[in-house]
Amino acid sequence: MVRRVAVALIVALATTAMSAPATAISCSGAQITAGTCSVGGGTTGTGVDLWGDATSGGSSGGTNSDGPDVCPVVVNGQCVGSSPPKGGGGPTTVSDLESFRPRSPQQFAEPTGWAIQRVPANFWSTVKSHVVSGRLLGNPADVRFSPKMYRRSFGDGSRQTSESPGDTWRELGQSPWTRTLTSHSYDEVGNVRVRLVVWYSAAFRFGSQGWRRLTGFVKARANDLTVSVLSADTLLVDRSCSRGAFGCPVG
Repeated sequence: MVRRVAVALIVALATTAMSAPATAISCSGAQITAGTCSVGGGTTGTGVDLWGDATSGGSSGGTNSDGPDVCPVVVNGQCVGSSPPKGGGGPTTVSDLESFRPRSPQQFAEPTGWAIQRVPANFWSTVKSHVVSGRLLGNPADVRFSPKMYRRSFGDGSRQTSESPGDTWRELGQSPWTRTLTSHSYDEVGNVRVRLVVWYSAAFRFGSQGWRRLTGFVKARANDLTVSVLSADTLLVDRSCSRGAFGCPVG
């Protein structure tokens, strides 16, 4: 009878330990300063992963007059009993992982939704450097994404790589229908889909530490644009096209 009660107690303690919520992972400022809390990061192609390890010293496994302590029940390497769980006497390391992704970029075109055959249409993006925040080992963690390169597929087999996000004709101080660094002219009429991928450099900071730059780049795809390319035999202009009037094709 006594043996059955002991077995039931061991099973109950084991079940309680396995169903108990996990202890929150944290890393104090003192641990960061002491170097027992280390954080690193890396780019994944479409985002940034930050990982950290916090190590705390274990007990020395001391003895008393009755000899060394013996743990009656061990579950997942932890001692279960009336006293708080022990880690077996050695240092304990907890790890944490957090993933960060840049915000989705947006692209635009003018005219909106259509273009004229062999006349430049202008494309641009409003993406800017931004910070995405989270928590790692119980402390604030930030990743800063900075756009570096823009790769656009115009839907007719043509592609463009630029370090400029582009801008509207008005903001550039140019007349409509003129070429820009991010414009494109279509030779054939029809509907095309324009795709844009933005490549970012990344840096992170953890707690009170400064920014640390990561190697590699992170890419994010913008919204697609559907453009109807139209033909035009005659354009209405307010003066001779030889004078560069508004609405004149640019050869």
